[in-house]
Amino acid sequence: MKTLAILLSTYNGEKYLKEQIDSILQQSFSHFDIYIRDDGSTDCTIDIIQEYINGYSNIHFFKGANLGAALSFMDLLKKVNSDYYMFCDQDDVWLQNKIEKSISRIVQIETKGEPALVFSDAKIVDEKLNLVNNSFWNYNKTFPEILLSNPKFISVFNCSPGCTMIFNNELKKHLTDYDEDMLMHDWYIMIKALQKGVVSYINTSLMLYRQHSNNTIGANEVSVKTFVNKVFLFPNILKEQIKTFKFVKKYTNINLLNYYILKIKFNYKRLKI
Repeated sequence: MKTLAILLSTYNGEKYLKEQIDSILQQSFSHFDIYIRDDGSTDCTIDIIQEYINGYSNIHFFKGANLGAALSFMDLLKKVNSDYYMFCDQDDVWLQNKIEKSISRIVQIETKGEPALVFSDAKIVDEKLNLVNNSFWNYNKTFPEILLSNPKFISVFNCSPGCTMIFNNELKKHLTDYDEDMLMHDWYIMIKALQKGVVSYINTSLMLYRQHSNNTIGANEVSVKTFVNKVFLFPNILKEQIKTFKFVKKYTNINLLNYYILKIKFNYKRLKI
């Protein structure tokens, strides 16, 4: 049987961590190992992890220096070898069939020696797991069909948070050219997947994506009103866009003019759907 590594990066996650780990342990698919890397927690996160290590032989732990979320996940990926990989955030909850459906789909699309990645939708919930929206894609208006209809759109948006992905070891072999200025690990991986292999998605929400005040990166509801409000925040938005452009330019051949042309086209399509 092929192996699956679930990669969980933690940082001061004591409030929600148990719910997340329990939701993984309660999955309908049970043949996996969990690899946890702590990114320098100062709360009781490591004590919680230790409790699970003592009780489960398939949970493994690495303690590291503070790198930030993106590099912490990539450090984990570098340390672990498996046939398949799934990223896991410390504050979400996985629905019981998340792994089963993810494995089933990636096995369907991959061929021998070909990099493959599959991602799914997620339900947006508040910090108490009350439902905010049934679909991350609808909430953010980052629909996967837009991306897959024109993979160049990956230069201006990524519709797949890392916690919704599964990818194979063939793709991992191509994930070597990042640097310490990496903006987002999931965006980088999606760029590589679209360049090197095959990408597909599951049109179902397979997890609860928790929104709370300590989210590193969260979900933002998008509407026409959102774009109107951005006019008044233009200087800050421009600064963030330039930062994003510099990030994607490292891994694509896009120039600044094409970046903004794609951004306009993408925003038109996302509001049209």
